[in-house]
Amino acid sequence: MHALALLTSAGLAAAGLPYFHIGALDIGIPIQGFGMIVAAGVLIGATPLRRYAEWHGVSDDHIRGLLTWVIVAGFLGAHEFDVLAYQFDRIGDATMVQPAGWWFLPSALWPSNWPLVLRIWDGISSYGGFIGGAIGFAIYVWWKRLPARLFADITIVGLLPAFTIGRIACTVVSDHIGAAADPGAWYSFLAMDYPRKLNLAHLGETYPGTSEFIRAWNLGLLELLYLVPVCAIVLTLAFRPSKRPPAGFLTVLTGVLYAPVRFFLEFLRPGHTDPPYWGLTFAQWSSLLAFAFALFVARRILQAGKPADTVTRTSREAQERLKIILREDEEAHKQQGADRQAEAERKQAEIARARAEREREDAALAAEAALAGKQAPADEASTKRNTVGPGAVDCVIPAHHVTGEEFRLDTEKFASTKPTTDLIRPSPATTTKSVPLM
Repeated sequence: MHALALLTSAGLAAAGLPYFHIGALDIGIPIQGFGMIVAAGVLIGATPLRRYAEWHGVSDDHIRGLLTWVIVAGFLGAHEFDVLAYQFDRIGDATMVQPAGWWFLPSALWPSNWPLVLRIWDGISSYGGFIGGAIGFAIYVWWKRLPARLFADITIVGLLPAFTIGRIACTVVSDHIGAAADPGAWYSFLAMDYPRKLNLAHLGETYPGTSEFIRAWNLGLLELLYLVPVCAIVLTLAFRPSKRPPAGFLTVLTGVLYAPVRFFLEFLRPGHTDPPYWGLTFAQWSSLLAFAFALFVARRILQAGKPADTVTRTSREAQERLKIILREDEEAHKQQGADRQAEAERKQAEIARARAEREREDAALAAEAALAGKQAPADEASTKRNTVGPGAVDCVIPAHHVTGEEFRLDTEKFASTKPTTDLIRPSPATTTKSVPLM
């Protein structure tokens, strides 16, 4: 058995992890595989964050607002603190990069020639991202007057998976190369064999020799292996329906679990990669402060804290209820659309009826006008000249003003008078009526 253990240990020690690296597509602003994986982590982390927030009845507006403030402030803080802690000597660097052939603006405006503080893709720090995200979180929670402990847990439920996936990106690009590992140790199978000729992180200079590879620690991989169980523990506590932790406890638990391990992992870095400040690196000082603050807040939360209220017993029930609400909202929206369509069709029908009625009225008026036009010549043809005796005159009166009875009485009066030839010719457009002078 002892011999088998020795053989197994020797076999593991002999096989280190192969070196691999995902490059970048440079179009002025480098599009890196690292960045794509980090973006995927942000999108994936947003899923448990949203689910946890909806379980606690947080509105969609606050979810989007919180995500926006934390993500934007986090990425800005990650770069700016990296510049201050690790690249301070490059702030005044005036080295110019030749722009691409299609660039028509001045060379100073080419993205790679921007000042270092504006090139947010040129170096990031994890603790800088934590600090920036915390600042964005604090501003949004204070601005909207929201419960800080609940929203801190909502943030960490999304941040921790996203950060874990981000460490996958660190692993595959090997951007956190540690010190050399002892190839004969049983645990050296967790280290990576870096080609000596590449002199990555100055390994070839730090560890001179003739071997083709240098076995060194991939600190991104080590942190990833630790974060996976931490992530599982925090998410299990977050979504279990019974014995739920007090609000804010998930956040401080993450700090208590992460900070010490990160502190000691920093000792595996080569001394020249991260500049020390009073004997410790920026990440180690940040780990100490984070650990102390997390312990202090955890003590207060465990003494007087209580779980945040939820809308249902379990997160799954909340999702099912939300699906029902969304389905009802969709049906109501469809019904509103159908009602608006029916109302529009009703108005169009009314307009069509009104138009048809107007056209009928216009046709009737046109028919009456045509009939009146045909009757006018007949009235003119029936106009006659009336002869009266001496002392009588012809009075021209429009035909439509003379009634039948008046016409009969006038005729009788005409018959009782003597004929006369002293007549006045009637107007062509009127009917004449003779009235005797008294």
